[in-house]
Amino acid sequence: MLASSSRFILRAAFSAFLFLSVFLVQGCGGGSGASATDACAAYWVSTSGSDATGDGSADHPFATIDRARLTVRNDARKGACRIDVNIRGGVYALTAPLAFDAQDSGSLGHEVVYQAAPGNAEPVVISGGLPVTGFQCSGARCVASVPELPAGVMPRQFYVGDNRAIRARSNTTTPINPDYKWMSKGFQAMGAPPPLTHPELVEAVTTTQWKMMRCPVNSYAGGTLAMADPCWSNANTFPTQWSFYQLSWLENAPEFLTEPTMWYLDPYAKTVTYLMDASTPPQNAYLPVLESLLQINGQASAPVTGLQFRNLEFAHATWLLPNSGDGYVSDQSGNLLMGSNYAYSAIGHQPTTYPTPGNIALKYARNVAFIGNTFKHLGGAAVSLGAGCQNNLIQKNHFVDISSSALIVGGISPQDMRPDAQSVNSGNQILDNVIQDTGRDYWDTAAIYIGFTRGTVVSHNSIHNVPWSGVAIGWGWGLLDQSGFPGLPSATPSMWGVNATPTVFGGNQITNNVISNFLEKLWDGGAIYTNGAQGTSFENGLLIQGNVAEGKRPGAGGNIFYTDGGSQYVTVNHNVALNDPVGTVDFGPCGYGTSFEGANLSQDLCLLTGVVPYGADMGGCLPAGNLKFTNNYFADPTVFFEICQNAPYVPATAVDVVIQNNTLTSASAPDVAAIVQNAGPR
Repeated sequence: MLASSSRFILRAAFSAFLFLSVFLVQGCGGGSGASATDACAAYWVSTSGSDATGDGSADHPFATIDRARLTVRNDARKGACRIDVNIRGGVYALTAPLAFDAQDSGSLGHEVVYQAAPGNAEPVVISGGLPVTGFQCSGARCVASVPELPAGVMPRQFYVGDNRAIRARSNTTTPINPDYKWMSKGFQAMGAPPPLTHPELVEAVTTTQWKMMRCPVNSYAGGTLAMADPCWSNANTFPTQWSFYQLSWLENAPEFLTEPTMWYLDPYAKTVTYLMDASTPPQNAYLPVLESLLQINGQASAPVTGLQFRNLEFAHATWLLPNSGDGYVSDQSGNLLMGSNYAYSAIGHQPTTYPTPGNIALKYARNVAFIGNTFKHLGGAAVSLGAGCQNNLIQKNHFVDISSSALIVGGISPQDMRPDAQSVNSGNQILDNVIQDTGRDYWDTAAIYIGFTRGTVVSHNSIHNVPWSGVAIGWGWGLLDQSGFPGLPSATPSMWGVNATPTVFGGNQITNNVISNFLEKLWDGGAIYTNGAQGTSFENGLLIQGNVAEGKRPGAGGNIFYTDGGSQYVTVNHNVALNDPVGTVDFGPCGYGTSFEGANLSQDLCLLTGVVPYGADMGGCLPAGNLKFTNNYFADPTVFFEICQNAPYVPATAVDVVIQNNTLTSASAPDVAAIVQNAGPR
């Protein structure tokens, strides 16, 4: 269709523009827009420079960015005028994160700018990776030694050239691993126990509905995989359909090296084995060993202000927590169960969870800008804006090949919900970015996740190829709101506590974004997903306007604009849904040892797979109400999809839901074309 093809051409052109242009932004979130000649001082960094003998001049540059940071810190002009740190092209291999605190601050209008040097012929790559060279190949099997691998570090990713390799895994052909059946402590081999050289390195994976979980194996004997705690116990505090009942695949054993581009790291021999897919041995290969590349560590009493990062590339970081006994037990959207003492939860969610960390992480940062950068090959969330982050700008960046979310804005702790003025997350802008191929290892994550924030603007971004939702905002399903609304089946009012005040949510905007190819792996999500009260009135609520949602995976059940449990004060206006057919539920097939098969037909969830339709353009499970769906272009402009019940606490139909002036989508309609043309990066 014309609108679709035009938009994809525009997105491709913009992606090329990202790599060829220098982005200068006027007046937003600390962006001064000044040219290099406006700086009162400039320091230089080069891979051929010297920290010992260089003075930071163009002729005698420093060798490391951190050396330049320390020099700027002691420059008396800092904060009174702009200072540039010009970084020449090359790979800057970090042994520790770049860390900034309040002493490194510039000021609004007089920023300290860390940027690719003008005229660079190659990119500036800030890497947390260990280069892997010297592969010896026999047929397609290539082995390299990595003696420099730090003790106790077990990277979870491996990159060859510009591609992410597949960590060796079983079962690449069926939706459920066919070789094991479920047991209370793990999984039992159905036939002869498959050999596992190092079972203590193996990880079990489950994927179902909106959840993905990973648990390490604790022991393997007699064909029984006993899983590690607290991961296994935590994963099974949820009802069966959201528990670790269904085994999707096993991962990280040499026996699973069966297909091209798979890899395996032996931490004892310190060797990497890779199955190449061509006759050329691996080139430009990296094991990520750092978990953090850049930290902006302000404090409530001493925030970091006035920094900019321009036209840099952040690459090759990992995240090691899932290797531990905690594993990766997702409640939703990369928010995890950690530690012990979780009770069974009939509602499918827990009141205490912890966020996935950002490989680039900010806290108590003010007027900090990331402009025109590339974030790629990252093993956690790419960028997180935590407590006290205010008036920061993330603009015209390219996020690609990210294990979790591209961006996390705000948190979900009690302190995040009702913060003091210094700790509130507010006024941050996410503008004109290209975001693609997120959630590569953690399918339950949204490309952009927004926790408890105020005045956040997510506008004119392109989000493409994501496993679950494009943008998700909110937490608590009403249970954390002042109302204590029970927005989940089996929930009771205020079961997570009584709150005398509203949360901080208010004045957030999600506008003019293009979200395409979403729900690529899981289901029961949407292009834009909300839960909980988004304000206290429509005037200070959430505005979702001018967005284009296209190309949902056809079989994936979900609501395109999804106002889920407890959602309240949300305006969905003037959006377009294109090529988003209604999908079905998917609880996996029947007939496997870990299929969802009960004692009778009413419990056989697998029988519903691919049969029962699920979702519409508008919908949600137990929203509180106060929702407006107006002037949108939808395939079904009148139906609000709602199948949940929580009697006697919640009415059968959400209150004060306005569905008005919505129109059947036609790609050739002038207004649709105008919305499509205006959406996405500028």
